[in-house]
Amino acid sequence: MSRVDVVLPCHNAAHCVGRQLAALGRQRTGTDWGLVVVDDGSTDDLAGVVDSHRSVLPDDLRIVTRPRRGGTGAARNTGAHAARGDRLLFLDADDEIADDHIDAMATALEQAELVTAGIDYRRLNPPGVLRSTPPDQLCDILTPSLFRPHVLGGLMGISRDLFDELDGFDERLPALADVDISWRAQLAGHTIGVADTVVSVSVRSTHRGRFRRGRFQGRDIVALRAKYAPHGITPTTWRTHLKDWLALPAAVARAGVRAAPSALVWELGWQAGVLGALRTPLPSPTPLPTPETP
Repeated sequence: MSRVDVVLPCHNAAHCVGRQLAALGRQRTGTDWGLVVVDDGSTDDLAGVVDSHRSVLPDDLRIVTRPRRGGTGAARNTGAHAARGDRLLFLDADDEIADDHIDAMATALEQAELVTAGIDYRRLNPPGVLRSTPPDQLCDILTPSLFRPHVLGGLMGISRDLFDELDGFDERLPALADVDISWRAQLAGHTIGVADTVVSVSVRSTHRGRFRRGRFQGRDIVALRAKYAPHGITPTTWRTHLKDWLALPAAVARAGVRAAPSALVWELGWQAGVLGALRTPLPSPTPLPTPETP
């Protein structure tokens, strides 16, 4: 019998994960499902928050603990390996799914092996936060970037067979592992389906959070570009890094007056991440097959 497992990675998310757990408890579904909460090296009372919601969650609820933080890619792999279902749904701790999420994603996975949900930014984020967030930081679903469309990790559903075929998330790309697995799935001939449901997504509202996210993604983009160079993506070099620095004022200006400070903070984080990766490269991600030439 087909079964769905929800994988919910958490790192010091006790302050926000209750909202997502409550949403899971409101699911209107006849689908057989379980929940794996991955404690990714947390130091807060995550277990206590999870226990406070047990009465509304499925009987098959497990907390899997990682002794040290490995990032979302590693945490999602840990949860997937502990899961028992033939379909996997990955969520983020600070978002909130709709009451029909599990059924809608399970239905979509009957038509495609990799699926995503829609995004609602308005519900969880005050208008002032959205006005101060650069538009290019509010990702849409299936928007091409660099290479192919990708599925955000917190909105992802994937069949167990495809997950295993792809060897899961590349843990050497902790910030962009969802981009990578989406691209690898498409290179393997799979298309991305869109479920008829929406996830309310929380955006980072502090300059510190935006800088950190920009830095992590900037670091990973260097390895990601190198990994997909055989497929036509230009690798990051010191020359392109310098060009990006020179283009920074224009990038900030495009964000508009209200979002300019946030755009500047994120761009500085991004460039700091790229600089760090160029000086001390990450371990090489798993290489892709070189595309055949006609």
